[in-house]
Amino acid sequence: MKHILIIFLIGFAILSCKKDKVPAPIEINYYQSNGNLLILEIDDNLEGVYEYNLASTVLNNDSLPLYFETYSDGINNYSYLKFTPNPATLFQISSNNFTFYTALIDKNELEILSNSIPFDYPQFQLIGNQNNMDFTSIWSKISKLDIVKTYRSSNPNSKIGINRIIINEYDEQLGISIPNEKYLIYLVK
Repeated sequence: MKHILIIFLIGFAILSCKKDKVPAPIEINYYQSNGNLLILEIDDNLEGVYEYNLASTVLNNDSLPLYFETYSDGINNYSYLKFTPNPATLFQISSNNFTFYTALIDKNELEILSNSIPFDYPQFQLIGNQNNMDFTSIWSKISKLDIVKTYRSSNPNSKIGINRIIINEYDEQLGISIPNEKYLIYLVK
């Protein structure tokens, strides 16, 4: 009987021990690209990322068929960016703001790679009248984003559109609006 009691106590001790659970690795959910036109807004840093799912992104000679329509109400000038042959407006610019017609992607949800995508000057397409741009500096602000790599990998021969736009932004310290230079990068899948 003594042996049965000892076996019972040992069995009870073994069954009552808890195994330490190894915590599951933290899973990071990065933004999953689901569109075919990407616009990145850059100031001193990456400010915004906007992805569109257009009906058509067919390219002629690998150049981006982007164009601006302009309108004036007598006081303000407005420009609307479109991608031919799609009738939808991608965004509107007035003298002091952008209005994008798609949701802003949270920059914190974008996966950052350890290696940069190489800068390739011949792939850049200047949109509008652009002078004295530092392409390498602008490219360095987006070259480690996985979404940029995804777009370039899916259509490596397409041009990378770049557009410099001046927006008047109110400076609280000065009490006036001052011009601010922004860059827009356009990528197509």
